[in-house]
Amino acid sequence: VHREYNDFIEELVSKFPHEKEGILKFYGTCWKIFNSLNSLELKSLEEPLYLFGQFFKKPLECLTLAYYLPQNAGDIARKFIKDQQLLSFIDAECFIVSTVNALKTPMINASMVLCDRHFGGINYPVGGVGGIAVSLANGLVEKGSAIRYKANVTNVILENGKAVGVRLS
Repeated sequence: VHREYNDFIEELVSKFPHEKEGILKFYGTCWKIFNSLNSLELKSLEEPLYLFGQFFKKPLECLTLAYYLPQNAGDIARKFIKDQQLLSFIDAECFIVSTVNALKTPMINASMVLCDRHFGGINYPVGGVGGIAVSLANGLVEKGSAIRYKANVTNVILENGKAVGVRLS
């Protein structure tokens, strides 16, 4: 996958020239959803009052997301694309990001990932996602903390309103 969206589309169309219109429509739909998501200040999708406030700020974007919320990427792709090899490619793309095929990947999730790689890029830490936790733990130890795995914390010890330690069970 090319980082530049136009290069990606150009190569995809070169491999499936008979599906150019469908490719543009499917990925165009992905961008419509991505841009709606990207325009909102999403903090918590579980807080109705917060979401209500977002609706009044960006009603069209919220309605776009509401429309695609119950839909999956596979059904949307199949509206525009008929070539089974190209649909298999889209299935593979969805599987890579969500571990299920396009028919089981929510369209909003697919759009977020399929577009973000061209918008800002997707970056993974060396050593995988677990590398983040390892780096944080190592940094704490380097600063003088002790890490106790599988220990139950019963209390946070405060001094002058700042956490300075924990009490273990």
